[in-house]
Amino acid sequence: MADLDTVFEYYGLSDPFPTVWADNSVQESRFALVLGDYFNGSDGKNGTTDRTAVEYHDARKLQRNFDMFVKMKSALDTAYKEMKKDFLQESKDWGVVDIGQLIDDANMKAAQIMKPIMDNKSRGDRLKASLSLIEKNRYLFDLPAALLENIKRGDHDSLVRDYRRGRTLTEEIRTLPHSMDLSDFLVQQRRVIERIWGEVEVVVEGYKRSIWKQLSQARPEDNYILYISILLELGVEDNPIWVWLQTLVDNLKNQMDDAFDDLNSSLQTLRKDVFNTSPTSTGIMAAYFLNAIKLTTLDGDILRDLPEIVRMWVMMKEVIEEVTKYFGKQIALFWECASGFLDGRTQSSLPIGQNGESKVHLNLSREEEVRIRSDARELVELYASRVADFFVRSVADSEEKAANVKRAKTIDSEFEGDGNTPQAEHKVMNLRNTSTASLSASARLANSLKNDRIAEARRQIDRPLTPLPSAGSLASPPSPGSEKNFELYAFLPPNANAIGTTFFLSQILNTMGSVASELAGLSISSRHIDVLRTMMGTVRERCVGAACLSWQQDAKRFNIIEDWTPISTRKCTRVPELFLQYQSVVLDGLQQLVFIPGAEKKSKIVVVLPPSSKLVSNIKTQFANSIFLALNGLVKDAVTSDKTMNGINGSPVQGTVPNSTIDRDIGTPLAPMESRLLLMICNIAELNGSIVSTLFERFSALFSIQLTDNSNIIGDAMKQLDEQLFSTYTKKKRANFTTIIRTGIMKSGIRWAQLGKPTDVSQYIYQALLQLVLVHMQVSSVGPSLVKRVITDLLHHIVNTILESFRQIDKFSLGGMLQATIDVEFVNQKMTSYGTPDIENLYQTCYATIQDATDRSKMEVDVMTRQLEDMKKLLLKCHKQSRMEFLCFKVENLVKD
Repeated sequence: MADLDTVFEYYGLSDPFPTVWADNSVQESRFALVLGDYFNGSDGKNGTTDRTAVEYHDARKLQRNFDMFVKMKSALDTAYKEMKKDFLQESKDWGVVDIGQLIDDANMKAAQIMKPIMDNKSRGDRLKASLSLIEKNRYLFDLPAALLENIKRGDHDSLVRDYRRGRTLTEEIRTLPHSMDLSDFLVQQRRVIERIWGEVEVVVEGYKRSIWKQLSQARPEDNYILYISILLELGVEDNPIWVWLQTLVDNLKNQMDDAFDDLNSSLQTLRKDVFNTSPTSTGIMAAYFLNAIKLTTLDGDILRDLPEIVRMWVMMKEVIEEVTKYFGKQIALFWECASGFLDGRTQSSLPIGQNGESKVHLNLSREEEVRIRSDARELVELYASRVADFFVRSVADSEEKAANVKRAKTIDSEFEGDGNTPQAEHKVMNLRNTSTASLSASARLANSLKNDRIAEARRQIDRPLTPLPSAGSLASPPSPGSEKNFELYAFLPPNANAIGTTFFLSQILNTMGSVASELAGLSISSRHIDVLRTMMGTVRERCVGAACLSWQQDAKRFNIIEDWTPISTRKCTRVPELFLQYQSVVLDGLQQLVFIPGAEKKSKIVVVLPPSSKLVSNIKTQFANSIFLALNGLVKDAVTSDKTMNGINGSPVQGTVPNSTIDRDIGTPLAPMESRLLLMICNIAELNGSIVSTLFERFSALFSIQLTDNSNIIGDAMKQLDEQLFSTYTKKKRANFTTIIRTGIMKSGIRWAQLGKPTDVSQYIYQALLQLVLVHMQVSSVGPSLVKRVITDLLHHIVNTILESFRQIDKFSLGGMLQATIDVEFVNQKMTSYGTPDIENLYQTCYATIQDATDRSKMEVDVMTRQLEDMKKLLLKCHKQSRMEFLCFKVENLVKD
């Protein structure tokens, strides 16, 4: 428009559409100049030199152009006016409404035709871009499926390798520089890759949770290093080493609680089973007790007690040994693993993760090291506490403990069964390993007894430990008396004999000592060694106390095996030999309980300290008591009347004895009381002669203690028992002889002061000697070794009774004197083999007493001499006539006896 300003100025126009034309004369030359410049594109600089030529040569041409211009201008003005009147109005959008509508219609039709084409083109472009993206990142697209396949195959190495490679590629894409001109393709690629990597992370996180769970359940003997390595290679926030050690500690604590709770509950069922199946027949009990004594050298567990008691011992021993071995091994393995991490040996082979991100987990802090050592010590303390608690419990405490566990189980069951109760989220380190390895024996025990197993009960991990009682604080072995003493020991089968008790407890203690010795060898701390020593001392005290209780009970009932039958090879019953064998076995078992030789096999550290003087003194006291109690029971049976004894010992065995090796001699008919007395005297003589001395020597050798005082006391007591029994046996017979002699001398009508020449020995002498023959026969058949003692004692009584009776005779005639003298002399000559200085003195006193009471005033010497000769002949005659009746009193028979 700037180029037309000159034209407008020439015509006096201010805009291209004037309403009035100015009346200005047109200067041709000027018009030509302007139009020429305008139409020819000249800038006017050279136009001046050619103006004359233009004017002369192109005047006509310019005139035509001007006319044309005027016409065009007029036409345009007319058209403008028309358009202004009809179209170019604001209300009609200046005449473009129809055009816009036409254009919109055209666009709509074009869109209908072109949109599918454009959509397909766009879809194709996106597909090409996606294919290009997939092709370029095919590894990442396949990574989730590849990882799942690796997990399915258990190919940990490939999984870690693929994950780390994918992570590297993802990080490369993530680290592309951000800029304004970042292409849509790259933005899309990053978005897709992030989505794919999210799926990868989901797969890997799930795999990590699985590995965490397996690690939490891994025991030291499992391949826990593999799980730790995988977690370190994949990268985790928590330290898998620390978490595993803490989880292992928690698992072991929980398992120990569960195992001992289960053992305690099973123990209650075993005790009930013993109570329900124990025989009531004394004969059966005696048969098993006898065989426990006689067959102690057999291998195996049978015949050491009643079957139900042995079964309880066997099952309890199996469980206790398995539990103690298992947890002792687990604690030792834990410390072995922990030591490897504490000194850095184990970490040296562990991976540090991609870009060293897991290296921070390979070094334990000082606090963590202190905690690990503390955990190891606590495991030992908990183990020692649970073991000691099991042996310290009474029956009442054991039942209360079982009831508490059962209540806890019921509460847990209700808590877990409540669907409205939200489940707590468990962290990895709080996962509990419900391992059945340590409880396998307990499970077999419970199943065999159809006992419902006690399930896991919720407990706090940091529970207070039950303090171990010191060995010195335990009570001395209970004195025998009430059967309720057995309730002081929950682990002791009711009425168990000492043979089985010492046998099984010594095996249990040996196992525990071996485990304790192995644990003491761990370089944890000095404190844990003291804890183990306290545990062993406590358990030893309890086991010795239980054995002593069984020992005293056995002593009280030792008489049940006495059948009062003399054995052919010895001058007594079989009880002394059985007593020696029984006491020897028990003493050997007690020695095993006291010194626990199994504790010396695993470590040089001493965990079983020498027994206290109090403990050995208690055993010594119980040893002496066992002898007294056994003797008292036997003596009681010996002096009990036949009517009272009927049906106690020797009654026919009621029921059947299952084992063919059981002694069936138990139950033979009882001997009469006099025979029992004689046999008991023989038994005491045998016991006091060699048995007790042998036992005292054995005791001294086993426990390194002298028993001189006890030996003297027991010896004196046996002598007193012997004298009492002998007096009991001879008392009735003495009374009988007293009656015979006193009646014959004083009440038979003999007038000693008027008797004539004697013709035979007096009848009371024959009666007394014949009665003595019966005694001889009885003693010879029961206790031959007592014949001389019994006959001598009764002979002394007979002669003394004769003496006392003659002292009551005021006067003897010559015939009376001869009769009395021949009576005494006949006894003297018949019983020469049983004479003693005391009896001889009695004879002489009798002669003197008779002579002193004889009236000698009318006696002549030659008459007396003849009378004495006649008396000698009479005595010889009487001896010959009674030779067969009194043959048992001959010297050779005495020597043979």
